[in-house]
Amino acid sequence: MDFGVVLQALITSIASVIVALIGAGYFKRYTDRQKETFSKSKLMEQIRKDEIVHLALRDLRRKYNCDRIYIWQFHNGGNFYTSAPMQKTSVTYERCSDGLERKSERFQNTIISTITSYIKDVLNLEMFYYEVKDMPDIAIRSVCQSYGSQSHAGAPIYDDKEHLVGILSMDWVFSEIPEEFITEEDFNTHMIDELSKEAKSLANYI
Repeated sequence: MDFGVVLQALITSIASVIVALIGAGYFKRYTDRQKETFSKSKLMEQIRKDEIVHLALRDLRRKYNCDRIYIWQFHNGGNFYTSAPMQKTSVTYERCSDGLERKSERFQNTIISTITSYIKDVLNLEMFYYEVKDMPDIAIRSVCQSYGSQSHAGAPIYDDKEHLVGILSMDWVFSEIPEEFITEEDFNTHMIDELSKEAKSLANYI
């Protein structure tokens, strides 16, 4: 038998099988399964990281005896009519004492321009107030007091390349600040160092 004829018949048969598989949706199902596997893998990895962050916040809340500890993360939550991205921030992780209102329920997609003074002070390592009533920014002070905060601390979260990835914040509402931070001077100096270290350890997971 002519080899060319056999080869042609073989190619035709293979093509017919492929067409039949495509018609039956085999390749689409295969692609969908691949996507499903990939999505599931990514989701499980994110859940693992979230659990690590929540456990870390739980331990930090106990260590510093604060009533609320939470993380802000920056993101683009849409575009203005000029097509410029909206720079926003949201509270993505939070742990609180029983009975306290969660800030994460209110502070989602907050436009950064409304809290620029807070972010500026955090980046300058100046957002450490033993007495919230001493905060110079009336708007920020009012928000803190509306949540019952008596003392507040905030530190930037940088990754190993010094990229800003978020803010770690703490509130003391009705709990006492640990003795080593009991005076305003100690509170400021110790918390700047301690909280900055704690914040950096969270960078890889958020």
